[in-house]
Amino acid sequence: MRSEKSYTLIGVFVVGAFILMLMGSVFFYYEYVHSKLQMYVMFFKGSLQGLNSTTPVTYRGIKIGEVKLIEVTENRSRNKVMIPVYVEFFVEKNFGFTQNPIHLLISNGYIAQISKPNFISGNAVIELVKDNDRHQIKQVMFHGYPIFPTRNTVDKDTTLDDSIKEAKLTFEAIRKLVSSQEVKDLIKSTQEMTENVDRLAIGIEEYLPRTLVYFNLTMKKIADAASSTQNLTDYLSRNPESVLRGKR
Repeated sequence: MRSEKSYTLIGVFVVGAFILMLMGSVFFYYEYVHSKLQMYVMFFKGSLQGLNSTTPVTYRGIKIGEVKLIEVTENRSRNKVMIPVYVEFFVEKNFGFTQNPIHLLISNGYIAQISKPNFISGNAVIELVKDNDRHQIKQVMFHGYPIFPTRNTVDKDTTLDDSIKEAKLTFEAIRKLVSSQEVKDLIKSTQEMTENVDRLAIGIEEYLPRTLVYFNLTMKKIADAASSTQNLTDYLSRNPESVLRGKR
């Protein structure tokens, strides 16, 4: 009877240990998978033009996350509209026991800022850059997610109209340069130099035929001398004794 009870207790212990091991494995696997994706919230002042649900987040030019959700809400006092931008970071982490690199970036003074939208696609990028002026974040969490600091100053983006205005100013400067007296004098000097070169070419053409005749005669004499040298070399190679005896 005692042996049956002991076997029963051992069986219960083994089954309980197996269940605990299974639950622990599932828990650690869940923590491991979710630790690689960390969600943060960003609040930007000014325009959010160029952001969408797939906007990349870059650090030193490399994509380390992307925007997952953008929504409209209100503050606790219900007197101000807020647009939280939920960003998911790709973080390699081992079961939550290592240091959080995103938190480390925040501690080192990194903030998020929106780049200028691309002229062609209209899409922007959220860049993580170092901020020399560190500001204390009043609110650390928002709806259970940590807040990533952003740049408070609003930079004026260069619009297409601004680019057109700058292009017009550049063309106007080029027009003034071309119509200046210095450029006119340079063009006049170039024309005079061209006329002198033309006159020189005409003078050369008058003496060119006679020069070619002398050149052809000289080349013919050089060719005859080379042929005679070749014949002499062939004869000496066939009759080397003729150097001593002479030609018969």
